Amino acid sequence: MSLTDEERNDIVTYRYEKSDQAFDEAIKVENLDMHNLATNRLYYALYYAASATLISHGYVSHSHSGMLTMMHLHFVKSGILTKEDGALLSRMFSLRQESDYEDFVEVSKRDIEELMPLVKILIEKIKRLRK
Repeated sequence: MSLTDEERNDIVTYRYEKSDQAFDEAIKVENLDMHNLATNRLYYALYYAASATLISHGYVSHSHSGMLTMMHLHFVKSGILTKEDGALLSRMFSLRQESDYEDFVEVSKRDIEELMPLVKILIEKIKRLRK
């Protein structure tokens, strides 16, 4: 099924809004010292922004790993995003997987304090790639 320009724009706008909401949630739960949940919300803030940007360029991903692969292929490998940006995307993907699904994984407050500003900057970079 192909999308009209209006439908594509609506989805992209919605996902950018979801990205902002997830980032705000990360701040709120981090203030409650819920570091693993903050990690989840930071990852989803990135995921929604990245999936929106991919859609704006006509790319569709049907999985989280697919989103990661497509971001690396279309934006990191081409030099539009830096290798460091790609590494942060991959790190957040892995950290969210570990903190959500593996036993005895606890993300620290220090980790979140380090990651939060980096994720915010990357989200803004990704949003500027909107077509």
